[in-house]
Amino acid sequence: MRDGAVGDDRVGDQGAEEPAGPGSARVEALSDAIIAIAATLLVIELAVPAAGADVGHALLEEVPAFLAYGVSFLTILIFWVNHHALFGIVRRVDRPLLFLNGLVLLGISFISYPTATLGRALQAGVHDRAAAVFYAAVLCGTASAFTGIWCYLRFRPRLLSETARGAVQGALRRSLAGPGAYAIAALVGAANAALGLALCALVAAYFTLAPRRPGRAGAA
Repeated sequence: MRDGAVGDDRVGDQGAEEPAGPGSARVEALSDAIIAIAATLLVIELAVPAAGADVGHALLEEVPAFLAYGVSFLTILIFWVNHHALFGIVRRVDRPLLFLNGLVLLGISFISYPTATLGRALQAGVHDRAAAVFYAAVLCGTASAFTGIWCYLRFRPRLLSETARGAVQGALRRSLAGPGAYAIAALVGAANAALGLALCALVAAYFTLAPRRPGRAGAA
């Protein structure tokens, strides 16, 4: 069985260390559910053309909101892909890892709010820079939480499958690009909201590329 009660590190009868805690199946199931809901919530903020309205004109007005939606959906998708890759090499979980994963899910589940905020600002033509900074800052925080998992696993190799332990350092380096790039996007967004969103899209595009070595993954 993969799952059991969360426990402390133990030393077996033969003196060999055993990894603490249950397997990752339940963590992945909960994470998949929350990520799926977060991705679905994005579309709720898109306005449907009113009855009798000029549909073509109404849809054109929604283009900024569509762009924000597309960037956010791709970002959440990348988080899910890399989350799947990460827990594919995690053999056991412990309490700190559970809470770190919870922080990632907190950020992902919140993405719909800054997406709607930025989409409405761009749609209104105000190009609210604060909305762009807010959007990029939320993505930066979420990516930082994801990177935090890799940092933790760097010092807890017993939680990983033996074949993947050597890949953590490379995955951590790749993951660090996420928070750094989103921080730059926030700075750019402070000057130009549309460019800030465009840079966030480039970050998501970068993380669509597969890692060069098996077992490596990053954070969107």
